[in-house]
Amino acid sequence: LLRRCFPPGDALCSVAFAAAGVENMQLLFYPCGYGGATDGFCSLFLYAPAGATLKYALFCGTNRRDATNFFEEAGAFGRTNFCRFEGVVEEDTDSIHIALEIDEAHQDVVARVA
Repeated sequence: LLRRCFPPGDALCSVAFAAAGVENMQLLFYPCGYGGATDGFCSLFLYAPAGATLKYALFCGTNRRDATNFFEEAGAFGRTNFCRFEGVVEEDTDSIHIALEIDEAHQDVVARVA
């Protein structure tokens, strides 16, 4: 059902959240994959604000992908071919566990004086 509701390129997005001192982050999950994803694969990204430097892991089901990224501009970073979708749905609860684990975080703050 989830793959029918979210065709390729359409994301299921978390609410914006703050963690490890970085505000306005968001998880973006594409059940049918983001542009260029291999058929049957889902995509998972972390959106973060400009100036954030993060060392983190994204989880989808039992799959883990490590990443380190400096977000020079606000945007998303993750994996287009994160894992095969079939393996992430928990049959007994009909749910998907998506998580973020942050190992290191730094947020540059730039203030402009008028």
